[in-house]
Amino acid sequence: MEKFTISIAVLVFVVVVGCSQKEDSQKDNNPTKESMSNIEASVELPEQSEAERLSELVNKQFAIQGDQISKNDYASMEDFGKAFINLYTGAVAEQEAVSFEHYIANENLLTFTNKMLALEQQQELKGGIGVIFGMDNEFKEVELNKLEDNLYYVNLTFTNQGSGMNCKLLVQSVNKSLKIVDLYFGNKDGVDTIATGHPSERKLDNPNLWDDPKWVDAVMEKLEKYEALS
Repeated sequence: MEKFTISIAVLVFVVVVGCSQKEDSQKDNNPTKESMSNIEASVELPEQSEAERLSELVNKQFAIQGDQISKNDYASMEDFGKAFINLYTGAVAEQEAVSFEHYIANENLLTFTNKMLALEQQQELKGGIGVIFGMDNEFKEVELNKLEDNLYYVNLTFTNQGSGMNCKLLVQSVNKSLKIVDLYFGNKDGVDTIATGHPSERKLDNPNLWDDPKWVDAVMEKLEKYEALS
């Protein structure tokens, strides 16, 4: 009887130890959320190349909540303006051809912006630009003014490596997406300054400006002359 009791005690001990070891093993094989997050944090994701970052900006689209732009869309409009600036200035710095089709619907303005980019890339290669272009802009001030229903003036001030610039945009929504209907950097010796007018004269208040054949022909003529002299 005594031997039987001892045998049962030994058996119980073996079972308990076995269960304990199994639980420990399961803990080892099933890391906690905390340990998983530590593992994830220790894995470094590869940095995006400049070309990949530009491609991401190219493909961004900015929708509005209603049929027309309202105060609820101010944050989206600000992000839209910043994305366009980073795309344009980044493309100049990286000497990359990019598409502005998600930002600009008007064909004449799109043609002008593409031409301006190509010419400023040439300027950049020759070292003839008085500002520093790049994708990592630091934005300082944003001014948003409603001009009329569904038409807003946006002025963004920014710097890159201490070089101060600003970009003025006229923004509308087209099919519930934000679109630029006029734009102006106005940098000293900048292509748009030479082709569209001095900052003291250049106004952004006409959403139909780039549909005016007289205006478009005069701007394109100046671009051709500028290109011939470059």
